Amino acid sequence: MNVNEETRAAVVEAQWTDRRRVWADSLERRGPTVSSLGTLAVLEAAHEDPLLRRLYPYTSHGHVHFSSTTRFPYEEAVPFVIPLPDGRFRVRRRDPSGEVGEADTAGEAVALVVAHAPPRLRLAATGLPMEA
Repeated sequence: MNVNEETRAAVVEAQWTDRRRVWADSLERRGPTVSSLGTLAVLEAAHEDPLLRRLYPYTSHGHVHFSSTTRFPYEEAVPFVIPLPDGRFRVRRRDPSGEVGEADTAGEAVALVVAHAPPRLRLAATGLPMEA
């Protein structure tokens, strides 16, 4: 791993730590809600996956996204996960035919995300598209 890759890896890992801490703190402050529990569960399960851990995680409205860039505008490299009010999870892509599927657990949702990942996924780039 060269210096640039080490720097990118550190930025990505710091974001993983931050997102998980923010959602854990939110649970502690506000109490558990299905959405908060689901978001944290997805973040924890995704962090355990070596493929997703290479991407930059971010959350929006409780949805968990994975970017191939570390700066806005984010480039969604894989589908994202929406915790549902019933405790299940929906996995979607951004395109019009975006529905990937639903899962009963965060781990199953993460497995769906990984199953729909592009073949040559690399460590998130610092603000540059994956193809660059």
